[in-house]
This record gives sequence, C-alpha cells and structure tokens, in this order.
Amino acid sequence: MDRNSTEQYSNNQIIVRDASAEDAQAIMHIWNANISCTLNTFNSRIKTEVEIKDTILETNKKNYGFFVSECEGKIIGFATYFQFRAGVGYAKTLEHTIVISENMQRCGVGKALMASLLEDAKRKNFQSIFAGVSGSNERAVKFHASLGFQAVAELPRVGYKFDKWLDLILMQKFLQTDHRDDF
Repeated sequence: MDRNSTEQYSNNQIIVRDASAEDAQAIMHIWNANISCTLNTFNSRIKTEVEIKDTILETNKKNYGFFVSECEGKIIGFATYFQFRAGVGYAKTLEHTIVISENMQRCGVGKALMASLLEDAKRKNFQSIFAGVSGSNERAVKFHASLGFQAVAELPRVGYKFDKWLDLILMQKFLQTDHRDDF
C-alpha cells in the first residue's frame, strides 16, 4: 500500500498474535530498517536473527509480552514490553518497544499492537508502562499521547546517532486504577 494513499486497513485485516521464534527473521528486517534509517531509536547496532529469537524466548520465559501484527500472512510490525529498569523495586514497571514497517505506518497497525500489549500488561497486573521516545520523532509522541501516555520527563542530548545529539522524551501510562501497595 502506498503510504500516501487514503486507503486504510481495517482492524479486521490486521491480526495481532504472540510472537514466536519463527517470526525472528521478519522482525529482524523491520527492526533493522528502523535502526539503519531513522532517529527513532538511538541504537545503531543491527539485530541478528539469533538475538531476536533469544529475545522472544526470554520474553516468554519472564512472562512479558511480545506481539507481531500481520496482514495477509505477512508480518508488518511488532511490539514488546520488558521491565523498565533492573532491580526488584521496578518489577511492576515496564518499558516497551514498537516498530511498524515503513510502508504500513498510519494504517492502524500500531494501535492494534498497542491495544494487545497494554491489555496483556494490565491483565498481568503491571502498574505502569513507559515509552522512551526520540525527541526527533514527533509522530511517536502524538501517537503515544493518543493512547493516554503522558510526557513525564525530557532528557536533553542523551542519545547520539548519525552525528547528531538527540533528546529522549519519557512518556508514561498507568495501567491499574487501584493503587494497592502489594503485588
């Protein structure tokens, strides 16, 4: 689909499911295009298929979520979440990654993935989730805001990629409305 087209995919055509190790190659192509060509991530190291398989398996082992979206049998995006920072005190706080194929952006893929991801994290009783968004990615800031994320911090010049300093915007969404102190 031409990304400038007015045609949109309906959520009926976009399938979101749990990722499996067999999805690693397709995820690798999507992720590496984002790493190589954008300032959306500060990472400049290309992912390997084995590394992604291991990440999917480890994510499943730790009972976090890793999802793919597909349309007509082709993987067009992925989203995953993991503990925000190391340490037992952060056990109920998450961070996520979401990447959509360039030609499938603005087609509802991201919203479908995030709906599954957020529902999964909420069902597992996680308290909140963060998005670490590149300050150069205004579209991602608006996307997350539309899902109820709020900007809670801006860290100036903490990332460096393509000979450019980049700001990081931390956005947070609370998943639980009750504020129990127990897990």
